[in-house]
Amino acid sequence: MSWAGEEWKDGLPGKALQKIQEMEVQLDKVKKERTQKQFQLDSLEAALQKQKQKVSGQKGFYGWILNPGE
Repeated sequence: MSWAGEEWKDGLPGKALQKIQEMEVQLDKVKKERTQKQFQLDSLEAALQKQKQKVSGQKGFYGWILNPGE
């Protein structure tokens, strides 16, 4: 069930409207935190992949140095 805009709030008591406003503010904060955490996670995953590639390259290089005939 979907209401257009804010019409569903029409006629609600002031206390209910206040609580709804508080919850909407809290929702906005949580959404912002989630976006920040997702960005942090994406950055960490990118750094991890870069580090894995670096380590993988070093393994190949050192493997070649230690076992040049293989």
